[in-house]
Amino acid sequence: MNLIKRYNQIMGPKDERLEAEENKSMKVGGTILLIGSVLSLYYAIMLDQVSSTTDQPIFTALGEKLIPVHLLLVLTILVAGVVSLTMQTRAGYFSSHKRFAEVDQVPWDFVTLFALFCGAIVGILTCGMRIVAEVQIVGLENVAWMGDLAIGVIFFIMGFLVGFAAITLTIHDAIKRRRALESELED
Repeated sequence: MNLIKRYNQIMGPKDERLEAEENKSMKVGGTILLIGSVLSLYYAIMLDQVSSTTDQPIFTALGEKLIPVHLLLVLTILVAGVVSLTMQTRAGYFSSHKRFAEVDQVPWDFVTLFALFCGAIVGILTCGMRIVAEVQIVGLENVAWMGDLAIGVIFFIMGFLVGFAAITLTIHDAIKRRRALESELED
């Protein structure tokens, strides 16, 4: 809780109108995520049920012809995120906190910290998950530690670059859209 309180102190108070817009876009994104996840789970249950009742194991050549459940989940997560982000950007904001709600230029310090956070999360998760997978598949003595660390560094760089570009473009588009909305209101 102290971390959240500290974050709110740094970011400042929220704008009520922007918070309402944010809640609306998050509700839509959350609904898409929930429905898509439930449908993907139901599809997985049906695959398992049909597989067991017909004595056709999925982890054979038959499984190669099926739509993978993880693909449906990835698409659901991407669609939910893009829809929510698009709704926020079209409303002319990227944050409901007043510190960033009405910026006129991209806050590069925030963008850099965000990109570092994205890179760290992607790099650590990639390296850690590869190590866990290797331990399960080839055993602890055969883990390619340096290779996994190198892959983690590469994914850190990719996560940093994608995070930097994504947040910069999002903020830039939100600023541009907010200016257009303000211009329409003045007319």
